[in-house]
Amino acid sequence: MNVDGLLYKMDQIARKYTPGQIFLMAVFGTIIIGVPDYLLGTEISLSIFYFIPVGFAAWYAGPSLGVIVAACSTFPIFIGEWSAGFFFTHPGIILWNVLLHLGTMLVFVFLLEKLRFHLDNERTLARTDPVTGIFNRRGFMEHLQYSIDLMDRDGSQIALAYIDLDDFKQFNDRNGHDVGDKVLQDVANSLINSVRKTDVVARFGGDEFALLITGADRVNAENCIKKIRESFGFVFGSEQDAITCSIGCVTFHSPVSSMDNVIRAADSLMYKVKSGGKNGVAFEEFAQ
Repeated sequence: MNVDGLLYKMDQIARKYTPGQIFLMAVFGTIIIGVPDYLLGTEISLSIFYFIPVGFAAWYAGPSLGVIVAACSTFPIFIGEWSAGFFFTHPGIILWNVLLHLGTMLVFVFLLEKLRFHLDNERTLARTDPVTGIFNRRGFMEHLQYSIDLMDRDGSQIALAYIDLDDFKQFNDRNGHDVGDKVLQDVANSLINSVRKTDVVARFGGDEFALLITGADRVNAENCIKKIRESFGFVFGSEQDAITCSIGCVTFHSPVSSMDNVIRAADSLMYKVKSGGKNGVAFEEFAQ
């Protein structure tokens, strides 16, 4: 396993614990470092190793708990240097060393929090469609893979719907990209308002959208799609009545061999609707 794979594995393991559990593990790590740090005295310092529990707490439990762990890391340093205080020319040197250590740790926690913020922001941008604000293909695929893994593990059901806006390119050329973008945003909002919070909505690019309905059989999927079509009719019925859509919805109630099979099934069904006259919906149950 390479370094990236090892770090990813460690990250996945750490995220299974609560912030409180992370905090306790970090404090325990501080104690493990603090005991030999005290026993070795002032000649050999282990201060650099305190970055590990402090960083662990700050990254996975939050900056507040990271600060507390940083404060905890000062105790073995203070006790160790106080017990060897006769080596220092002035008692204030002990306080200076402790405060310097604490300040270094606090700066470290601050920098980690800034790094975490920027990484989370980049991760969000990489998985978000810039026009509609919903998931893009990459973000959707991650959720789909998770749902497939869950289906393989506990036998849950999912439904995947492909939604394509009919003749959207001509509409976009005729009315301009600003109007076209507004339509895409209205479609995204209608989808979000028509599904549950556990369902996943994404724009795959152009005029194609995807909907993952978790824990749904065919009846649930049909009811959901019916609600979506009613929402589209309410939004586009008067001002943009030329906007229609073709929908292919496939339900999966048994483990599938790959994510490509799931995508291909819904995509093919949607194109059958388009080739059959557009402005329609088709349902199908997937068979391996």
